[in-house]
Amino acid sequence: MFPGRRSSTLDMMAAHILTSVLLCCVLALPGLVAPKPLLSVTCREDSVTVAANMSVQHINRHHKHGYKFSLHEVQRSNYQQFSGGCHIDVNVKLLQTKCHFTNPKPVDQCELWQRNERGAMATCSVKFWVMWGAAKITRYECSTRPDHTKDEMMTLCPSCPKLLSLNDKTGVSAVQEAVVRFNQQMNHHHYFTLLEVAQLTEEHIMTIGTITSLKFALVETTCPREATHTFAACTPLCPDRANHAYCQTAYYNAHRQVGELECEIYPPKNSETIPAGEPEPVCMPLFHQSAEACTCKEQLKNSEPSIHSICPFPLK
Repeated sequence: MFPGRRSSTLDMMAAHILTSVLLCCVLALPGLVAPKPLLSVTCREDSVTVAANMSVQHINRHHKHGYKFSLHEVQRSNYQQFSGGCHIDVNVKLLQTKCHFTNPKPVDQCELWQRNERGAMATCSVKFWVMWGAAKITRYECSTRPDHTKDEMMTLCPSCPKLLSLNDKTGVSAVQEAVVRFNQQMNHHHYFTLLEVAQLTEEHIMTIGTITSLKFALVETTCPREATHTFAACTPLCPDRANHAYCQTAYYNAHRQVGELECEIYPPKNSETIPAGEPEPVCMPLFHQSAEACTCKEQLKNSEPSIHSICPFPLK
């Protein structure tokens, strides 16, 4: 059960929270349409929209946590001409979509968050270098924040859910319980492990009490289901070879129980079979366990703890 649905639906869920939990999974690939090819960025000022679209594509390609972003508007641009090319500065406003970064769906097919779902926005300054017709993004910095502040939400929608820190103790514990439930009910030959907590929100319903809404992502590991050791110690498969899952559910605080899981499964990009006797390739650690994440955190000293902020590029 999620924020924004009618109280009658919540009441029905209240009658079922002590029953067994079901896992609803869908394959998230059918019906996908290939993204439109980008036009070339030039030193003509009328190509600013093309530059903005290239900026979004580049940002999403390097954004290895949280959700994809879509272009909302171009706020400002500046062109500095030189012999054979130019430097371009573009300021854009982006809106967070509902597509997790592991979702293969093109960003222009991704839904945006409604006010009561507590999305995020970002303002980014992107620098281009264009030489002899070839454009390259050399740097960008973004300021990411919830789409509305706490004070704004108190005015616009005081009954809407409030964002929780991604490290919220209750939320993280509930997500870990949900991951166990996923592996118990998912009919897959490998265990999955937690990739990240994507979003946590909390609201109070008179007939039920406090509900923590959980959104999280999982990644397939090397551990087969028949393994005797716990999947918590399993090594994730390389990103291009792993199935990924994006799930959401509710945690009923008063009953200390996770509700029904709703999950999307994203198949691997690389489905080639490893020859018999050869081990799975070893890849870099997951983003949140990487040096890249530490560098990003250091450079985003005042980042909002309830959302996944866009890291600067390049990370130094």
